[in-house]
Amino acid sequence: MPRGARPRLEREVARLRQVALDAATAGLFVFPVRAGTKVPAFHGETRCRRRGVCAEGHQGWEQRATRDRVQIRRWWSNTTRWNVGVACGPSGLVVIDLDTSTEPIRAWGGATTGREVLDQLAARHGETLPDTYAVRTPTDGEHLYFRVPEGLQLRNTIGGHGHSLGPLIDTRAGGGFVVGAGSIRPEGAYQVAEHGQVAELPTWLTTLLTPPPPSSLATPARRLSTKRANAYIAAIQADELDKVEHSQAGTRQITLLGAARVLGQLVGGGELDADNAHAALLDAARVHIGVAGFTRVEAERTIARGMTFGMRAPRTIDRGTAGADNHVDEA
Repeated sequence: MPRGARPRLEREVARLRQVALDAATAGLFVFPVRAGTKVPAFHGETRCRRRGVCAEGHQGWEQRATRDRVQIRRWWSNTTRWNVGVACGPSGLVVIDLDTSTEPIRAWGGATTGREVLDQLAARHGETLPDTYAVRTPTDGEHLYFRVPEGLQLRNTIGGHGHSLGPLIDTRAGGGFVVGAGSIRPEGAYQVAEHGQVAELPTWLTTLLTPPPPSSLATPARRLSTKRANAYIAAIQADELDKVEHSQAGTRQITLLGAARVLGQLVGGGELDADNAHAALLDAARVHIGVAGFTRVEAERTIARGMTFGMRAPRTIDRGTAGADNHVDEA
């Protein structure tokens, strides 16, 4: 090793160690990422020998991510310049990953960045993005950090698929990680773009990223008579309204949102009347209005958003043909 190279290497390792320690101090769970990459340093499940920390079962990067300062110092104590991975699930984060493209996206006004798509999405919903901690990636992308609302579990999304926000936008939550500011890749460094606190994920983004929860009542495997179908729909509605009425502090808004999406699906399928469903949801939420700052306006907005998104995935109940009440298996 050339003269002076080792001291420089040691300084770089020390710098990255401090990056990891600072992240842990901020409440984030970290783990080492291979030097110069965004690939976890730990072995994968297919290469696991069930030894050491994996003796009782494979432990991946999400399970081993930590805020323990002793362990962090141990990981960043040799001459390997590990980058710093931030495990989103254990850290209670959802990180919006904004990418770039050389091809304009016509459906989004010719946007070439995830930031443009996200700004347009906010405008469509009459919302603005709150200030929050953000990181600029080496390829001119952005990572916007948000706290996951209490009682909610989110998973990763891929731009343009499923419950994603749109093209050029991925999200990292449970089961996902991002490379932290201060880490290095051949393309450049991850740098803090916006300092400050991590804001809570806004309600409108929460709505977009939350899949409709399955009803506790399974979808019938066969056609139902009109009488049974109506009873089944009534049971779904009663079940969702009961969840809303008996939801606990910290989960009431998410529960109301989920119930509104389930009933919205039935509205979209023509199984429920929209006004009646809205009124029933508001009546169930009435017990929470005025408690710990929860307002009628907030309840109304949550119901409207949930139903709107539910209606985009309409749900119908398969009924028998005319006269089927006499011969459809009711067992």
